[in-house]
Amino acid sequence: MKLLIDHREHKVLEIVHRICENIEIVSLPLADILIVGGSSGAVAIERKTVHDFVSSIHSNRLWDQLLRLMKTDRILNHEIVRRILVIHGSFKEYLESFDLSEPDLSKFWASLMGALLETLYVYETPLIIAEDDLAFASFLRVMMKREERNANEKLPPPRWYRKHVPIDLPVKDMKLYVLDSIPLIGNSRAKVLLEQFGTIEKIAKASREELQRIPGIGKKKAEIIYNIFH
Repeated sequence: MKLLIDHREHKVLEIVHRICENIEIVSLPLADILIVGGSSGAVAIERKTVHDFVSSIHSNRLWDQLLRLMKTDRILNHEIVRRILVIHGSFKEYLESFDLSEPDLSKFWASLMGALLETLYVYETPLIIAEDDLAFASFLRVMMKREERNANEKLPPPRWYRKHVPIDLPVKDMKLYVLDSIPLIGNSRAKVLLEQFGTIEKIAKASREELQRIPGIGKKKAEIIYNIFH
């Protein structure tokens, strides 16, 4: 495994050197650290101090960075399979430098929680808060080990994600259950697929282009559906 560190991230070099010998300082157009060498592809890590994270929310810079990261498939010729935002530092320590009243603190936390949820659900970027240098080093070490053994690609044990289906479930609902189990499809898109094609057999025989023409089914979802049936 290898770490590519952006040349502007000199403050974390000492931390990184403690956990990895294979390091290269580069100029990254996006993200701050790349983990490369895993069998599935590279991991792009955007690292922000607490101060930088809060500042980037107020300036809207955070959303531009996350959007660009979402839309990027390759960085320095490495295929990006995972993206993650790491907030490095303590919010408690950050707030100690301000003399805020309770209403102002409440406003701060509401804004912060909104930004965290926006990051997770709108920009589809997982995030981790590493409270100090030790926590950040532990994150990198564990992340590299998981990538090395491909642990971030595995599914949970079937008993945790298989829904119980009654034997007497109506045929139409059974068809919806089958389609609903396809990743990224869900119940509403499953209904649209059945309404448009009529049967699961016709969905299975549809081309990628035919699937993409269905409302709510873009290129990525069409590819997933097509690959499952072929």
